[in-house]
Amino acid sequence: MAILVMFSNYFHDLATAIFAVSAVTAYLLQRSLAMQTAPASLQPVVRGIQRMGYYSLAWTLVFGAFRSMTYREYEWVEAAGRDQVPALVVKHIFLAALVITGVIFLYKLRRLRVAG
Repeated sequence: MAILVMFSNYFHDLATAIFAVSAVTAYLLQRSLAMQTAPASLQPVVRGIQRMGYYSLAWTLVFGAFRSMTYREYEWVEAAGRDQVPALVVKHIFLAALVITGVIFLYKLRRLRVAG
């Protein structure tokens, strides 16, 4: 079971990073194109970024749920004791803001128009 938890934690972190990169890429695309007409060659890129972002968000939530169920047994740091709970709350507030912002950026990519 410990190996399964370890892999789940790795995949959770990886999916979180992929989502963050997708969100930043969506933001940069929107800024650089200023929501104007995009070349037709960018449409597959835009769709790929959106899919990667949404799929990685789903994986983050799935692996995060598993991680939360096993946290006490496999990740709880005794030396930090109950003081780690506020740190986890702050971390998840920050990450929730990242997710909300990222979803907005990914959704706004749909507004790019294709040239031609």
